[in-house]
Amino acid sequence: MAPCRSAGRHPPPLMETPMNIEIEEICKDFGTTAALQPVSLSIPAGSLVALLGPSGSGKTTLLRILGGLEFPSAGRVLFDGADATGLTVQERRAGFVFQSYALFRHMSVFDNIAYGLRARPRKTRPAAAEIARRVTRLLDLIKLPDIGGRYPSQLSGGQRQRVALARALAIEPRMLLLDEPFGALDAKVRKELRQGLRDIHDTTGLTTIFVTHDQDEAMELADLIVVMSMGRIEQIGRPAEIRARPASDFVRQFLDL
Repeated sequence: MAPCRSAGRHPPPLMETPMNIEIEEICKDFGTTAALQPVSLSIPAGSLVALLGPSGSGKTTLLRILGGLEFPSAGRVLFDGADATGLTVQERRAGFVFQSYALFRHMSVFDNIAYGLRARPRKTRPAAAEIARRVTRLLDLIKLPDIGGRYPSQLSGGQRQRVALARALAIEPRMLLLDEPFGALDAKVRKELRQGLRDIHDTTGLTTIFVTHDQDEAMELADLIVVMSMGRIEQIGRPAEIRARPASDFVRQFLDL
């Protein structure tokens, strides 16, 4: 593939007001390969959006560009109408959840969740009592109120993923980005955690984008689904709309409609 060219509810106090995200003609080249052709997308504030597609479709690249882990070769990202394309990871204040959990094994659950707050510069670091209050609230939110003193090795895979989600929320993110968050878990646990994520999203009201190749996961969880293939967006719509009116043969075949 040749390189692309650019074409023309209220959240609780723990969280900020959700923001609108606009993606305008974003391209991403890796050498001579285009990972993303020009893609444009509007993500409404407070929505739960699934980037759905097979491996190599560009969905993780797009997620990483939103979070500032990658920068586009062309195009812009806007947060609440302001150009955020050049902002650093820290300036974007995204909460990340990955398939690998990435918990610190030598830290308790409480300390893992509190880490991002304690690591802030002294001027912006909350007091110890405030950190404890937030961690306690997050443990309640993920429905694991009594595990703060445990270590990751003492948790199940599903519990570790919930803790990773709480840690992402602890930093008061402006958006939540999840990359195949349930991919390492068995089918029964995935189903339980899907409902848990939906409940947490509805409670926090954060603008949330998650990457998945699992159509059932996308259909069950998302307010809006973005179907991707070969670095392009094939279709954007609500789950029922996409099922009723697939926009292309790829969408029809990928979703087995």
